Amino acid sequence: MAVVARPLAHPSARLGIRMLIPAALLLLIAAGASGLDVGLDPYRQAAQTRQVGIVAGRIFEESRTPDGPVRPLGGATVNLLPRSAELLTALERFRDDARSSSKAFAAAAPAMRKAQEALERQLVVAGAPDLAPRVAVDADGTFRLTDVPAGAWLVLVWHGTPFDVAKAPRPPRDRLTYLPGKRTTGFQAVTLWLREITVAPNETVSLELTDRNGWFRGVFEESLDAGR
Repeated sequence: MAVVARPLAHPSARLGIRMLIPAALLLLIAAGASGLDVGLDPYRQAAQTRQVGIVAGRIFEESRTPDGPVRPLGGATVNLLPRSAELLTALERFRDDARSSSKAFAAAAPAMRKAQEALERQLVVAGAPDLAPRVAVDADGTFRLTDVPAGAWLVLVWHGTPFDVAKAPRPPRDRLTYLPGKRTTGFQAVTLWLREITVAPNETVSLELTDRNGWFRGVFEESLDAGR
């Protein structure tokens, strides 16, 4: 299992992605600047005394026929984080808000990603980047994290499928009449699996994640100036 290098930001946050950050996320980041809501000492002590376990599982798309094969969802990303009540509250709020409008729905997945990354940055600042391991799911749909300190954890698994959006070019008359804006060029349909787990020494927590038991489904939209 290869460990994924941790980027400064998710690829979907690159220039050209439309990100709408709800006020709840700004409050989360502001609150986090003053300190973590997670006590790190128990995790560090568990690691030092080798009170560690394993988190393993598989992620797949179930067969649409009774006898058909399942399809492994390789390429998904598994993130492990100490259980943060603030992060859980923020994620649940974004999921609830996503039902209110199409704009809120489009903003939800990017906001969830930013909330996760805010906690990861706090762990780095606190000198505990090892408490935010990240691995890529193998081609066969399996993943495995070893030497996980005993304690309460959050497992966040992201899987995205890219889609291109074909748009007819705007007529020249429209370009002169209307101000340039943004147009969607594509998007990723993403699924987030969120699980709360407790790791015990010398034990394995097994997870089975499928396309039917995702915690949230959303999008990362890609856009550029309509005049381009």
